[in-house]
Amino acid sequence: MRFHPTIGLEVHVELKTVSKMFCSCPVGEWDEPNVAVCPVCMGHPGTLPVPNRRAVLFAVALGLALKGRIARTSHFYRKNYFYPDLPKGYQITQYSVPIVQDARLLGVQIERINLEEETAKSLHTETGHVLLDFNRAGVPLLEIVSAPEIRSSQQAKEYLVALQSVVRFLGISDAHMEKGQLRVDVNVSLSPDSQILGNKVEVKNLNSFKAVADAIEYEIKRQRTILERGERVIQETRMWNGKGTEPMRTKETASDYRFFPDPDLPPLVLTDSLIEEAKGLLVELPWERQFRYEEEGVPSHLAKVLAYDPELTRIYEDVMEIDPKLMADLILNVILGKFSKLSKSLSDFDWKGFKVFVKTFKEGNFTREYLKEGIDRHLAEGVSFERLLKEAPQMEEIDVEPFLRELIVSKPQEVKKFAKGQRGVVGFFVGQVMRKYRGKVDPRKVRELTERLLEEAVENT
Repeated sequence: MRFHPTIGLEVHVELKTVSKMFCSCPVGEWDEPNVAVCPVCMGHPGTLPVPNRRAVLFAVALGLALKGRIARTSHFYRKNYFYPDLPKGYQITQYSVPIVQDARLLGVQIERINLEEETAKSLHTETGHVLLDFNRAGVPLLEIVSAPEIRSSQQAKEYLVALQSVVRFLGISDAHMEKGQLRVDVNVSLSPDSQILGNKVEVKNLNSFKAVADAIEYEIKRQRTILERGERVIQETRMWNGKGTEPMRTKETASDYRFFPDPDLPPLVLTDSLIEEAKGLLVELPWERQFRYEEEGVPSHLAKVLAYDPELTRIYEDVMEIDPKLMADLILNVILGKFSKLSKSLSDFDWKGFKVFVKTFKEGNFTREYLKEGIDRHLAEGVSFERLLKEAPQMEEIDVEPFLRELIVSKPQEVKKFAKGQRGVVGFFVGQVMRKYRGKVDPRKVRELTERLLEEAVENT
């Protein structure tokens, strides 16, 4: 029997604000535990929370970017559960009316985007003790809840990559999964009927795209095995241990959390000025940028990598005017491919000098072979591009036409291919000429001459 998987994602994104969600404690990375705390985020009696305006602004910006419905008036609730990392005994979140509803990302509906606060960090020791660091407690969070519309682990990964890219380009989060700034809970269910949901299983706190994909694949296989035996999948919360999922607790329902409006927080009312300010944060979205790059001649698989990474986008946008397709190829296939082997990062590369180096190449001052050789020397030996330009072998004025005419006459099948519109034939002849003269001639001039002579050959046949 065939079973249809249905997947929903709950993503928590830490917002890049200066202070916490409901108090003035600073947000950051701290060497010492429990130093960025105050009576408000520690849940002391008599304290009153005040919403962080910038967190609200960031939530609205994301909602606008994803074409969501912005609630002019939303509400904060108390989500009650007792766990050591929750100092108040409840979490302030949104429930009946979230700040954003009905957004979309890569064709997947986002049911709601909630503003809420982060919990403390639990540190489990080898002796079995649990230590608590409250520096993180109260950091602003966005909870982004998709509809159960995702059908595969690959689709889930593409959705998450796009979401991470969007929040980074908007500047609202660094979204580093390894730092816990973006965490994912996965809901997976299987059913013989694609229109009916089976009992869902939630897998908590996944912190890498690979872990998300692996956990989904594992759950699909596990649940299929249970259903094929004629048994019932238990609705529960499980955890990922790197190899499989294992039970944590029975799945909670909304009634278990006893949601009720926070009596200390009035309704959150958005002003026209705040919404206009949020519109000012909007930027070109990754898939829009990818389409633009493709229109400029960059292959789709390269355009996607460049468009979804903010740092690569910044570098590429600065150099693409030289030659979009060539620059995309050099950055991704020539330069980045060597970074990991040489233990280098993007900041270790002289992008300004690289731009001048490639521009000089495009002007026909040296060969493509020396272009790649120069990049390799800059990466491996640290040779400056200024020195590489001084050492560049000069092109020679060689009359290649006689050799090229003889070559074309000896290759009638290639001429027939050219006549049929197979332009790749030109590259074959250019390559033969460059090999004959050991790269000492301008490949652009050779290409122009080759095209002219091939057109003549076609006319004469």
